[in-house]
Amino acid sequence: MSSSSLLSIASQATQANKTALSAIGQNISNVNTEGYTRQRVNQVTRPDLSGVFVQDIERITDKFLTQQVWTDTSSYTQVSTYAGLSGRLDNMLGASANSVSTALDDYFGALQSVVDDPTSSPNRELFMAQADALVKRFNSLDANLKSQEGTINAQMDSYASQINTLTASIADLNGKISVAASTNRSANDMLDQRDVLTDKLSAIVGITVVDQSSDQYSIFIGNGQPLVIGSTAETVVSVLGDSSSQKELALVNGRETVNINDELTGGQVGGLIQYREQALSEARNQLGLIAIGFAESMNEQHNLGINLNNDFGANLFTDMNSDFLQQKRITPNSNNQSVLSVARVEIQQTDKLQASDYELVVGDSGRLTLYRSSDGTQVRVDQLENVDDPASPLTPADGVYKVGQDQFYRDPDGKSLSFAVDGIKVTIDTGSNLIKGDRFVIRPVISGAEDLKLTIHDGRQLALASPIRITPDSGNNGTGIATAMATDAKAASFATPGTLSPPISIVFNAPDLGATDPQMTYTVYDMTDPANPQPWPQSAPLSNQPFESGKSIQLDGYAVTINNLPQPGDRFSFGFNLDGVSDNRNAIALSNLQQANLFDRGSYQDIYGSLVEKVGTQTASAVISEQAGKVVLDTTTGARASVSGVNLDEEAAKLVQYQQAYQASAQLIRVSQTIFDSLLNSI
Repeated sequence: MSSSSLLSIASQATQANKTALSAIGQNISNVNTEGYTRQRVNQVTRPDLSGVFVQDIERITDKFLTQQVWTDTSSYTQVSTYAGLSGRLDNMLGASANSVSTALDDYFGALQSVVDDPTSSPNRELFMAQADALVKRFNSLDANLKSQEGTINAQMDSYASQINTLTASIADLNGKISVAASTNRSANDMLDQRDVLTDKLSAIVGITVVDQSSDQYSIFIGNGQPLVIGSTAETVVSVLGDSSSQKELALVNGRETVNINDELTGGQVGGLIQYREQALSEARNQLGLIAIGFAESMNEQHNLGINLNNDFGANLFTDMNSDFLQQKRITPNSNNQSVLSVARVEIQQTDKLQASDYELVVGDSGRLTLYRSSDGTQVRVDQLENVDDPASPLTPADGVYKVGQDQFYRDPDGKSLSFAVDGIKVTIDTGSNLIKGDRFVIRPVISGAEDLKLTIHDGRQLALASPIRITPDSGNNGTGIATAMATDAKAASFATPGTLSPPISIVFNAPDLGATDPQMTYTVYDMTDPANPQPWPQSAPLSNQPFESGKSIQLDGYAVTINNLPQPGDRFSFGFNLDGVSDNRNAIALSNLQQANLFDRGSYQDIYGSLVEKVGTQTASAVISEQAGKVVLDTTTGARASVSGVNLDEEAAKLVQYQQAYQASAQLIRVSQTIFDSLLNSI
C-alpha cells in the first residue's frame, strides 16, 4: 500500500470519526430538547481496503411506537378533558348552594306553613318568597349550564384555529423535507419538528397518520377525510350546528364545507363533544324536564283552587304551552327547501316526557322519521294511529286538534302535519309539501328551567282553598265522610263567579229489600230551589245510583267521594266555598305534589337525585379511565423514549470510543507522513 493510499485512509477515518463526534455532541446538547430524536452516524467501509465513508446520519426511531403514542395521546386527552368537565358539573349539581332539591325542600316547607294556617298573610308572603327563590335557583343553575355551552363554543373556535396552524406547519415541513431529500441534505431536525407538531395535533383531535415512503406525512381526520396531503393542508372551521346554538367542526374541501363533528373522536375536541352530548345536554334536558313538570303540575292544581278574592287561581308559574315557547322548541334546518308557515311543539303529557332532543327527517315520498337522541329510538310517524277517517275526512284544524298521544294527522294536501309521542305534540304547517331531505331539530325540554318564571307575586292571589263547600246534614246517622275535588275550573258549574250552579245535594236511599242483592243507593238533587229539589242532571238524572264507599262520583267540573257507610236519609250538600279563607284543601293538594310520581321515574326530587347520581357515576368512571389512560400513555411514551431518547451514559461511552478512534486516525496520518518522508530521503 502506498503512503498516499494510507494518507487517504487516515484522512477519511479522521473525517468519519469527527462526524461521529459531532453527532454525539448534538445528542448530548439536545438531551433536554422537546421531541429530539437521537442520531447515529452509519459508517461504511470502502472496498479493497481503501478506507471508510459516512453513509448517513440516522434518526433512531420506531414508527410503530410513534404512531401508538399519537393514538394513546388522543385517547388520554379525550377522557382527561371529559373527566375534568364532568367533575365540575358534578360539584355544581351537588353543591347545596346550587341544588334544586334543597330549594324544593324550602319551597314545600313554606307551603306546609301555609297549609297549617292559610289565613296568615306572613305565611303566604313567605311562600311567595320561597317560590321566587326556587325559580331563581332553576334559572341560575340553567344559566351556569348554558354558559358552559358558550364556553365550549369558544373552545371549538380556538381548536379549529389551532388545528389549522399545526396542519399548515406540518404541510410546510413536508415540503421542506421533500426538498432536502431530493438534494441529499439531512432533514433530521425537520423530521423531529414535524413529530412534535403531530404530537400536539393528536392531543387536540384524533388523527390517522400515514407515513409515505418519501418521508411525507398524510394526515386524516374523522372517518378518513384528508387533513394534510403532502405540502397541502385543508382548513378546519367551526360552524353552527342544526340547533343554531352549538358550534361544530367542519372541513373545507375546495368550495365545499363538510360537517365532520359527528365523526370526530379523541383529543380535547373529542372530550368536549362527548361532554356536551352525554353530560351537559342531558343535564340541561333533565333540569328542563323537572321545571316543566313542576310548573305544569303546580299550575294545574293551583287553577282548581280559589284565592282570597273568591276567584279561581291563575297560573302560579309560566305557562309552558304559550305560543312563544311552543315555537321556540323546534328549529328547521337552514337547508330545508319547503316553505314553513309555523311549527310548534306542545307539552301534552308531562308523565310521558323524555329528557331528550329529537330530529325529524323527511324521507322518500314524504315519509317522516323521528329520531330520539338520548337512545337512538326511531319512530315512523306514518305508522302511528291516524285520527283521520277516510269516510268522513276532518278539516286540518279539527285533525290537528284531535291528535293525542301516539297518533298523527296529515291533511290530504300535505300542508298540515301533527303527531304526538313521548308526551309532546308536534305541529308543522307549510306553504308547500315537505320535501325529501328537510330536517327539524326538536328540543322540547332543554330550556324549561330557563323559561320558568313566577307569575303571581301577591300572597292574596294564592288559591289555597277548594271551591266546593261540603255541608253534611245535621241529622245524618251514618259514618259517611264526603270529600270533593275540582277537576275543571272552566266547567259550566263555575260559570258564574262565586257560585256553584246548581248547588246540589246527595241523598242516600234505603236498599230495596225485595231485590236479590239489596244495595244502598243515592240520588243527586238540584237544590236551586230548596223547597222543590229536582233530580240532577235533567238530561240523565243520577237517581238510585248504586253506592260504593270510596268510589268517585263525577259531576260537572268536580268529583265527590264518600267514604265509610252512610245511612238511608243521610244527606250531603255541595255549594261554592264563598269566603273560605281558612280552607286549606287546595294547599294540601299542592303540598302532596312533592311526593307524587308525576314522571315515569318518580317525583321532582327523584329525577333531580337521579341526575346527580348519574353525573357522579359518570365522573367516577371517567376518572378511572383517565388514570388508566395516563398509565398506558406513560408506558408508550417511555418505550418510545427508550428507543429515540438520548442516554447520557451511552453517549459518554461512545464519546470515548470515537475520541480514541479520532486520535488513532490522526496518529495514522503522522505515520503516513513519516513513511512519505522516508521515501523522499531514500531517493
